[in-house]
Amino acid sequence: MDIVTSTAEIRALDKAQKELITYYHYIEAWVISVNNRYGAGDDGKTNFVQETESLLTSRGVQMGTPISPALMENYNRGRWTLSLMKYLPIDSYSKLTLYANLWLPVHSYYAINAIGKASMIALNMNVPRGHHPFIRAFLNLVQCYLPYPFCGLCVGGPEKWDFSFPQLNTSASEVVQQSHLANPALADGDNLIGKSLATTRKKRIDERLGNKRKKDKKPGKKWKRLTFQEKRDCCRRVAPTSICDLIYRMRCKSNYDSPDMYLSASGDVHGATNHYKNLLYLTEILIAGLETLIERRIGQTEMVALKSRFE
Repeated sequence: MDIVTSTAEIRALDKAQKELITYYHYIEAWVISVNNRYGAGDDGKTNFVQETESLLTSRGVQMGTPISPALMENYNRGRWTLSLMKYLPIDSYSKLTLYANLWLPVHSYYAINAIGKASMIALNMNVPRGHHPFIRAFLNLVQCYLPYPFCGLCVGGPEKWDFSFPQLNTSASEVVQQSHLANPALADGDNLIGKSLATTRKKRIDERLGNKRKKDKKPGKKWKRLTFQEKRDCCRRVAPTSICDLIYRMRCKSNYDSPDMYLSASGDVHGATNHYKNLLYLTEILIAGLETLIERRIGQTEMVALKSRFE
């Protein structure tokens, strides 16, 4: 019994470690893409904001929205959450990241969720309740107002060969062949970004199909066998998959599905620290793009006042 238990524990640990490496690589791939396009650090963020502003100009977003209590409440909530991520002293105490990473995807998602809602309010969009409605509404922001790579999506299904990747330089066959365990620095183009979106979409589609099999089953049957057309119709009702879906997936992993994968990193301080910095930077640059939307609507003076308490 002890041998069986030990073997099971080793397999569980190996699975958790592979899951962790997968998410490390997914986030690093997005950061590498951002850095290659705009540059790293503050310079990269400045260039990204300038690119975002050029897109906004062409779409005619103009000033004219006052700062409502709801806009201020959501903005403050998002920036305070981001502040929690930024001010953890990981450079001095890098081992903190081994445990902080367990909550990092939660903080990342809720920071983006709050600033995203503030952006929707500024743009006079309906602000949905619930996570999945929010993620669907967030699509309007990334599709219309944010530049590469955040405008990149995954659509299609039900099989991974049926996916396509609007605004990304990759294909279903390239994404299928791309290993999620490969070094992101050696990945070709957008293939690993596509992989992060494709696996996220596949999980969502499988959940939808599973629910439909149970819902439409005949009496006495465990589930219904779906036709390909039924699967295809179900996929068409799944909104395109974006970076927000990926971060929400990570949030659910760390909160509910597989928190053990973060605890499996007990000896890899370097990897944990790099992941913390990567997800923090990805969150910061996404929020910088969303803040550009808000500023264009409320005006530069009001935006400076809104941001001042956090800088």
